[in-house]
Amino acid sequence: MSKTVLLAGSGLRKAFGGVQAVRGVDFTVSAGEVHALVGENGAGKSTLVKMLSGVVEPDSGTISWLDKPVALRSPANARALGIQVIHQELELMLPLSVAENIFLGALPSRGGFVNRRKLYGKAREVLEGLGASIDPAMPVRDLYIADRQVVEIARALVGNARVLFLDEPTAALPPVETQKLMAAIGRLREQGVGLIYVSHKLDEVIQIGDRISVMRDGRKVAELERGTTTRESLVEQILGRELKNLTLEKGHKLKDKAVRVENLRAAGALEGVSFDAGKGEIVGFFGLLGAGQSAIPEILFGFRDADADAVEMGTLNQLPSSPAQAIRAGLGFVPSDRKGAGLALNLPIWENLLMTDLGRVTRGGFIRRELVDAECNAIVDQLDIRCSSIDQQTGNLSGGNQQKIVLGKWHHDQTDILLLDEPTRGVDVGAKAEIYRLLHAYAASGGCCLVFSSDAEEVATLCNRAYAMRHGQITRQIDPSNLDVPNLIAAAL
Repeated sequence: MSKTVLLAGSGLRKAFGGVQAVRGVDFTVSAGEVHALVGENGAGKSTLVKMLSGVVEPDSGTISWLDKPVALRSPANARALGIQVIHQELELMLPLSVAENIFLGALPSRGGFVNRRKLYGKAREVLEGLGASIDPAMPVRDLYIADRQVVEIARALVGNARVLFLDEPTAALPPVETQKLMAAIGRLREQGVGLIYVSHKLDEVIQIGDRISVMRDGRKVAELERGTTTRESLVEQILGRELKNLTLEKGHKLKDKAVRVENLRAAGALEGVSFDAGKGEIVGFFGLLGAGQSAIPEILFGFRDADADAVEMGTLNQLPSSPAQAIRAGLGFVPSDRKGAGLALNLPIWENLLMTDLGRVTRGGFIRRELVDAECNAIVDQLDIRCSSIDQQTGNLSGGNQQKIVLGKWHHDQTDILLLDEPTRGVDVGAKAEIYRLLHAYAASGGCCLVFSSDAEEVATLCNRAYAMRHGQITRQIDPSNLDVPNLIAAAL
C-alpha cells in the first residue's frame, strides 16, 4: 500500500549571484517515511531544504503539499502547514531555561501563572527520552553546545509536525544518545510523520533512511532504497570518486613533551585530571555527553578559571589567565561552535585568516595588501579552501571550508600546540578526510594536537593515543595498540 506524499518539489532551481546552487531537483517525502539527504558541503542540500521550508523561494519549479501546489513564501507559511525544521545553527533563547525553550509558546499554566512544576516535569520526560541528564531549570546560555543541540531536538519533538526536517541532528550527540534519538525518530515514523534527515554521518543515514537522495554540484545524482547501498558505495556516490582510508599511521616515535598538566580541577566540570602530550603527537580526549572533555580546551586557552598542581605548556608554567596569554605562549584553539565562536562570518576570508596574527601583514602600522594576498592565498592553496577569492564573505562558504578557515587562523610558526574541540562536527566525509590529513601534517612537522571529541570513531581514526573520560574524570589512557571504538566507549561508560 503506497503512503501519502506530504511534501514534494519538482524541477527546483535556485541561483545566488550567478552560482547555481540547485539545478532541477525532484524531491518528495511521504507520511511515515524517513527520506535521508546527503552530499558534500556545498552540494546544494541546505538550499533545497530552505526552498522546501519557506526560507527562500525557488527560481523555477513547483512545490506541492498533499498533491496541491503551494507557495511557501516564509517559514511561517511552512509551519502553518505542519512543516518544521531543526536547523544546524541552533535557534534558542539563551536567557530562558531549558524547559521554557522546549515548550516556548505552549507553557503549562495555572491561575494565570506558569506551572513550573508541571513545566519542569514535562521537560524532564522529553530530555530523558533523548538520554540526556540536563537540568530543565538551567538557563540555556550555561549549556555546552552539545547540550544546546539536545534542547533544540527536544523542542521540535514536542511539536505536532507532519513533516520534520532534521539538519545534522546528531552532530553533538555521542553514540548512546544517538541511538535513543533514532528510537524517537522511529516513533515519529510510526505516527505518520514525514522526516527529511540531513546528515554527514553515513552509518546513521543507512540505518534510518527509507530512501537516500544523494546531491552533488546542485543536482540529485542518485536516489537509493533502504538496503541497496553500503557506506563505501555511498561515499563514492557523494564524492564522485573513491575515498582513501582515513586511518592515519600511529605509534611513531615521539619527540619532547609539549604539554603536561597535573590534577586539573574546575568546579562542576573536572575532578582532578592529569595528562600529557608530546611534540608530533595527536592525543584524543573522548567522552559521552557531559563527560567534561570540552571544559579542558576552554581552560587551557584561558577562557575558564581552574586550578592545577603543575602545568607545562608551551612557554607557560601555569594556566593562562586569558586567550591573549595563551596565544603568546604558542597555543591555538578551534572551538566546537565554529560559527558562533570560531569565525566572524560577516568578514572576508582574509580577515578571518589573519585575525590571530595581523602583524604578519602590517608594516609601519598599516596593513599591506600585497602581504595579505601572498600570506592568505598560500594558506588557501595549502588547505584547499574552495572560494572565489580571499575577499569572499566567510559566511557564504560551505561548512567544511569554514572549518578549514578556523584551522587556517593558526597556520603559522607561532602555534606549537593546537586545541581542537569537535574539529569535524557538521562537515562532510571529504572535508573530514582533508582536515585529518592537515592535522597529521601539522603533527608530523612537530606540532602537538589535543583533540576533544564525543565521536569515538574520530578519536580512534585520528589520534595516536587517547584518554577516556566520564563525570569529569579520566577513566583510562588508551595506547595505540588498543585504540578503537569499542575500547573507547567501554572506558567512557
